[in-house]
Amino acid sequence: MKRIAIVATGLLVARLATAGVYVETVTHNIATGTTAPKQKMYVQAGSGKFVDPEGRSSLIKGDTLYVIDDKEKSYIMFDKATMEQVAKKLNAQMEQLKEQMARLPPDQRAQLEQAMGGMGLNGAQRTVEVADTGKSDKVDGRACKLWDVTRDGVLDEQICVVPYSALPGKDDFSAVFGKFAKVFEEMAKSVPMLSGMMANEFSAQVKTNGFPVRQRAYENGKLIQEETLVKTWREEAMPDATFNIPADYQRKQLPMGPGGM
Repeated sequence: MKRIAIVATGLLVARLATAGVYVETVTHNIATGTTAPKQKMYVQAGSGKFVDPEGRSSLIKGDTLYVIDDKEKSYIMFDKATMEQVAKKLNAQMEQLKEQMARLPPDQRAQLEQAMGGMGLNGAQRTVEVADTGKSDKVDGRACKLWDVTRDGVLDEQICVVPYSALPGKDDFSAVFGKFAKVFEEMAKSVPMLSGMMANEFSAQVKTNGFPVRQRAYENGKLIQEETLVKTWREEAMPDATFNIPADYQRKQLPMGPGGM
């Protein structure tokens, strides 16, 4: 009996050590009180899968990002080679656009340059800041701290953040978001117009040291009527297949303008 108990305990410990994290978010309409599914997140052993209600998902595994379409049974892979191709294509398109802009009348060129600056396409450094409001709240029983998020100096979001230390599976989540950061940073190295935007977004996220259990967006300084809420957050062991692309799915090339890649 003692031996059986020891074996059972060992199996339980092994299961807990490999358990992942399942998170489910919903869109909540503040005015009507209605909710709708938004995203399901599966995180385990350094891999993460994020699924939307339309059957599209993003998978981070190793140093590679996959964008998967379950309806089409297809996927796009963002590895280092793909990102280099993307960078080459985008940079060529930017040079072509600059040549076209140079031939525009001054007023039209100024308008286009201003619009491009708003998208971070003219090399301007985009700013993303998070500021602790000093206030707290509770979302579905979870105590969280309120942060204001500004983009290019304009209030864009208010998020209520629970520290990773207070959430199940904090180590898994931290590792997966670190991998996301690494993939996008690698892309940004080759695409200057993305570098400032990517770096600032991730540095802002790191500063909060947690996960937003509520996100509220602002438009022209006013709170919009919809918010994103975390409804489920639990630890559970997941089969390896959760983070594998089915064998019958076809790889598609990333479309980048006329003719694709």
